[in-house]
Amino acid sequence: MKHARVLLVLCLGVTLNFGALVPAHSSTWQEQMLQSLNSIRAQKSLKPLEICKPLTQAAQRYARTMAQQDFLSHIGKDGSNVGERIQAAGYDWRNSKTGSSIGENIAAGQQSVAEVMKGWRNSTSHYKNMTNTKFTHVGFGMSVNPKSKFKKYWVQNFGFGASCLP
Repeated sequence: MKHARVLLVLCLGVTLNFGALVPAHSSTWQEQMLQSLNSIRAQKSLKPLEICKPLTQAAQRYARTMAQQDFLSHIGKDGSNVGERIQAAGYDWRNSKTGSSIGENIAAGQQSVAEVMKGWRNSTSHYKNMTNTKFTHVGFGMSVNPKSKFKKYWVQNFGFGASCLP
């Protein structure tokens, strides 16, 4: 009987932990994603990330591009890479005098923030971006194309060392 109680408590703990990834009171998918991401960072005692307009613009444009062109890759069909897309959106990370870096997480097919965040959390490379101690800024993109292979496309852009527009 003691063993059954311990197992039940462990199962509830896991369920509650995953439930905390996306708080129910968030009103938009972007707010849910930010809260989920910052919850993951808080578990490692990291500072929360702040939404950055240029990173969001780059992420949203690229999510839309992947959905419209029906592909999933860090390299655009036009040959663009994440650094070029983020720089073009106005996050001037290449000319930082104090050091800078950027990162990108992409995914497709997940139908909710909880699902995509769980996938990224369980992927070593995506998790490293989400818990990078240097990153201070983040932007999110999501786009839907019912005619595409994956239907829904997600992008997270990360950065530090450049300025965000107000």
